[in-house]
Amino acid sequence: MAEEKEKKYKILIVDDVPKNIQVVANILQGEGFNMAFAQSGPAALEMTRSTAFDLVLLDIMMPEMDGFEVCRQIRGNPDTRDIPVLFLTAKTETESLVKGFEMGAMDYVVKPVNEAELLARVKTHLELYRSRKALEATNNRLKAEIIERRRAEQRYRSMYENAVQGMFQSTISGKITHLNPSYTRILGYDSPEEVLALEDVATTFYEDPEDRARMIEALKRRGILTDYELKIRRKDGAPAWIMVNARLTKDQDGRPMIEGIVIDHTARKEVEEELRRSREQFRYQAIHDNLTGLYNTRYLYQALKKLVAVSAEKNLPFSLIFMDIDNFKRVVDTYGHLKGSQTLQELAGTIQGALAKPAYGVAYGGDEFVVVLPGYDKDRALEKAEDLRVRIRETPYLTHHGHEIYIRASFGLATYPEDARDVNGLLALADQAMFHVKEEGKDAIRASNPAETVS
Repeated sequence: MAEEKEKKYKILIVDDVPKNIQVVANILQGEGFNMAFAQSGPAALEMTRSTAFDLVLLDIMMPEMDGFEVCRQIRGNPDTRDIPVLFLTAKTETESLVKGFEMGAMDYVVKPVNEAELLARVKTHLELYRSRKALEATNNRLKAEIIERRRAEQRYRSMYENAVQGMFQSTISGKITHLNPSYTRILGYDSPEEVLALEDVATTFYEDPEDRARMIEALKRRGILTDYELKIRRKDGAPAWIMVNARLTKDQDGRPMIEGIVIDHTARKEVEEELRRSREQFRYQAIHDNLTGLYNTRYLYQALKKLVAVSAEKNLPFSLIFMDIDNFKRVVDTYGHLKGSQTLQELAGTIQGALAKPAYGVAYGGDEFVVVLPGYDKDRALEKAEDLRVRIRETPYLTHHGHEIYIRASFGLATYPEDARDVNGLLALADQAMFHVKEEGKDAIRASNPAETVS
């Protein structure tokens, strides 16, 4: 134990700019870490092959080989794939961060580096890495000890009573016959006797009793289970996660029984869940407009390219509606920018309320919006545009702020393949049709004419 406490974590800092390396090293040097440095991707990969690092701090933008490729190769090497990789990046675009996570990065730190943030993230992922390695080592050791049980009964008994990991024996039907103090604590009980008095653990411990039924079925098929995750409920009702290693065996009378080892997995699952939510949030932000919650133009162009290909393959039409709020500057001038933004948010709700999947709305920029209507020919699209126009006209906005304002919008429409067969052509024709509405008096709908040309 003393040797474990004295062990220094090894950290590799990778950046093609020596000054950036020095900044990070100055922050970390007071924590007693062993640090190594590399100024290129190939050099970093070579060092990870020869040295067992506990964490890599990796710059994204480097010549010759960027951080994404370095991370991918680290993950592709069985000897290095478990090393936590944290990106050091000045790129704050959500799309880059999402790509980093997809390459296998565990987290990121934005440059210029904030000292407190860097230390917190480094320590968190070092602890997760240490815990994972400790868990793997513990599992391997405990599996070997189970096999050795009959030849070293006394040693096993001491371990059984004093182990940090929970140990148990139970009947197939769900009656626990033996458990050690650690498993008692994991379950949230004060004494083993409380647990032994319970007749059916399936309804007492399990968040979903069917989870135990599925575990027993898997155990019967395989004879042994390794690292089997289960969600349970402690005595006080609090949820918890456990990792189970179990096998089927027989008691002294030859009756089937289960014996196994249980590790409290709750802390790690909570960290993993937080990371999962963070990644989902980044993915959402990459394709949605922050103000309205509608899709953004990045998503629009990506999705339209796919829609053109699918529509061409299946010989199906689709339509685009380009819309612009009429005289929106008056709303901003009268009520201010904040309430103008609130109006756009409420208008986005009106658009969403008028659409059913797979149709969707896009915040194109400012007070301009695009509506994509897969499968809609021109006639159906005109009906939907009229529906949107009427809904917007009849909806009072800013009522929660003590106002009741009404707005109008102008609509231009283009249809694939009738009007154009490419994304830019369709958008340009819809925009041009909307522009003609603006010139002719606003608050109306105009469909693109195939004979018209974009000026």
